[in-house]
Amino acid sequence: MTDQTDEDKMMERLLIHKNMIGWLIKKLQAEGIKCKRTTGNDPNGDILLINPEDEPRVKDMIRKIQQEYNQ
Repeated sequence: MTDQTDEDKMMERLLIHKNMIGWLIKKLQAEGIKCKRTTGNDPNGDILLINPEDEPRVKDMIRKIQQEYNQ
């Protein structure tokens, strides 16, 4: 492949981010956590939890995922 432009790099990072959020939403839903993707560059994040009470479970799941993939 030829040298990537700045735009190519940005598009690649955005695609990775998009896919990662979709993957995480599927994992959350598999655990019975109702959520959906936000739109409009929501300043509160990329995933809306339907039940705010699920937040501690979600944070715990994310910590475990980070530990698993950042070794």
